Amino acid sequence: MGVVLADWPPATYHWSVVKKFLLPLSLLVASALAVSACGVSATSDAASVDGQGISISTLNQTVTGVTTSAPFSCLVSQQGAIHGSGVAGTYSAKFVAQQLSLLVQEKVIAGEVNRLHLTSSSIAATLAQSQLAGALAGQSGSACSSTGAQVLASLPASYAKLLLNLQLDQDLVSAHLAGATLSTQGIAAYTATHPGVTSQACVSVILVSSKSAADGVETKLHAGASFSAIAKTTSVDSTSAANGGALGCVYPGQFTGSLSNVVSSIAVNSPSAPIAFQSDFVILEVTQRHPGTGPEAALAIVSSQTNAESAFMLNVERQRSVWINSQYGSWRLSSGQLEVVNGSGPKNSFVLNPNAVTPSGDTYK
Repeated sequence: MGVVLADWPPATYHWSVVKKFLLPLSLLVASALAVSACGVSATSDAASVDGQGISISTLNQTVTGVTTSAPFSCLVSQQGAIHGSGVAGTYSAKFVAQQLSLLVQEKVIAGEVNRLHLTSSSIAATLAQSQLAGALAGQSGSACSSTGAQVLASLPASYAKLLLNLQLDQDLVSAHLAGATLSTQGIAAYTATHPGVTSQACVSVILVSSKSAADGVETKLHAGASFSAIAKTTSVDSTSAANGGALGCVYPGQFTGSLSNVVSSIAVNSPSAPIAFQSDFVILEVTQRHPGTGPEAALAIVSSQTNAESAFMLNVERQRSVWINSQYGSWRLSSGQLEVVNGSGPKNSFVLNPNAVTPSGDTYK
């Protein structure tokens, strides 16, 4: 049961823009945002952030544009309907709300990037492109099997740019919180002082179901027993036991919870103490470390700041004045994440084709 590694590419990667949008939309932060009705925007806007409007026209163009991509539509439709039910040519109100959430979040994080005077680089751009392609990749053999690059290429240029800018801005903020810049010089300097974060660690694991079993394994290891041999006979992690517990070479930030700190700090060939993990216990061993360079090290840096970034963006958003046109819903916490939660549907004057709105109000044209 491969429970040790977090989803990868990170979602990023740490909360990767697209992957969290698709499962379904959990873009950026899972915490409360102060929603202000101050300075209510003109009705030509679907939303505004600190008085900067997002026009209904922009929202309409976004919704209609992205659905021209068959590979992207395939991915999104696996998590919920894009089109309204029962009426041809309509769009699900929830899908429209998700797209408006993306547009709002882009303004929030872009504003913070500007405030902090953060600048991009070729490495940062390459990293964002790679992350987004990884998040958009379909599964081989599934109905949605296009590569991430194919999905990106199929999107309207404006929408692809929106997603890339969101990912890029997230990475810039994460690097800022780490005390690094995503330039060649900045990454080299950070790697020199934080080798545990930016080096790939080749990790092995022994997973057992009780503390007493973990203590018994630890005693045997201290007595000189082979980690690999114990993993083969004792570990209940079916994905690694047959390989002597070997998980492969990964960055510390790819691990869940407290395991990330353990992987970045333990000495090579020195097993960790037992670590509580969900309902089980794990013992980790790092067999090798390989210094990361360029985009690889950049990825390790931003992935190490997942929790810090969430907390930081929560504070940022609490200071923002966000208004959502009530015709499209409201900005609030839903299922542990912030998003535009659709209401009963817009008035006829707010849709492209009023005749397409069903009586239940669950679709937009």
